[in-house]
Amino acid sequence: MSLSLFSAAIIEKNKTMSDGAWLILLEIYFSGLAQPLRIVRNNDIITWNGNTWTPFPFELEDVSEDAAGEVPNVAVKVSNVTQEIQGFIESSGGGVACTINLYVVHSKHLDVTTPAVMEVFTITDVKCDPVWVTFNLGPDYPVYARRPERRFLSDYCQYMNYGGIECGVTAATVAAFPGCRRTLADCRTRSNSARFGGEPAIPNLGIYV
Repeated sequence: MSLSLFSAAIIEKNKTMSDGAWLILLEIYFSGLAQPLRIVRNNDIITWNGNTWTPFPFELEDVSEDAAGEVPNVAVKVSNVTQEIQGFIESSGGGVACTINLYVVHSKHLDVTTPAVMEVFTITDVKCDPVWVTFNLGPDYPVYARRPERRFLSDYCQYMNYGGIECGVTAATVAAFPGCRRTLADCRTRSNSARFGGEPAIPNLGIYV
């Protein structure tokens, strides 16, 4: 019977000696690449979760956080000696907003597809020099974004793209009425009130979130 990695981790932790090691894997989703870049901090190629992970030098710096409530960030330094990583960055428009998945697995339990640790980050900044590419990573969840994403008002349509899929008016209607004030009256003028993106049932002057 195969172990879960959690059970395997307990066994490995409790061993007096072990010939295995915890491996850190990075899965970098550069825009424009058909497949993510998969690298492992190791001397040999490994196969985990059905994918091949290429050995590549990289370092994880300490997570930065303070008492002021700032969102913690982590920096990853990937070797730039061969300029390969920098090439991927340049082809993806600088790499900012790309996603990096971090996994921790054990070399003796690569048959277990659930990692001991998994973190998802978004690249917030990239710096390159002849030795290292430094990715500054923030949480994948945009904590400063407005929640909920949209506001619902009684007489104001939330759909930003006039004539888009959500709006639903035809190209002929857009040609006849080139602009839209995103009000229910404008939607009725265009015979499109069924697709109005506001909430007329909300009392006037009210904003519900």
